[in-house]
Amino acid sequence: MILLPDGASGHTWHWAANTGTHEDCLDDDNGDTSYVACSAANRQLNLTYANPSVAEGDIDFSVAPSVRFLSSGRSTHRTTDSEVDISFLTPTAGFSETVSYDKHASSYETINGTPRLTSDGSATWTYSDLENLSMKCTKNGSIQVRLSYLALEVTYTEAVAVTDNATFFGANF
Repeated sequence: MILLPDGASGHTWHWAANTGTHEDCLDDDNGDTSYVACSAANRQLNLTYANPSVAEGDIDFSVAPSVRFLSSGRSTHRTTDSEVDISFLTPTAGFSETVSYDKHASSYETINGTPRLTSDGSATWTYSDLENLSMKCTKNGSIQVRLSYLALEVTYTEAVAVTDNATFFGANF
């Protein structure tokens, strides 16, 4: 399932939305139609995410789910890449990855994060964890970056429905 941003905080004046809200700019991969841009080093954009669209009982937590970010962005510079550190804020801060968007004046690049099998480095994900996800983007350097998409992908195993009826020799009992 894909979780989309539903709120933003932090240095939002340095992470300028070209239209609408920050979370609206990051909920689809539409290039320069809507994006957030930043060129100020060490400025943070904190994003909260919508709750899962799958009910807790429909996820088999005995098989560890994984969570990773999906992003689309670009450096606006013709000769220099633009970097952003993307990390979890909740349920446990950390798991930071430096994303380097290639130098190009107009093309967006898709970069996806490493699938995380644990919420804190040792404990597997719980439904409560999935209901409380937030991410932090921290700009590296002063080369402008434009982000058009920053979603979370949750990969899980569907729970098997248990039925009381048994089939024997072609008949239900």
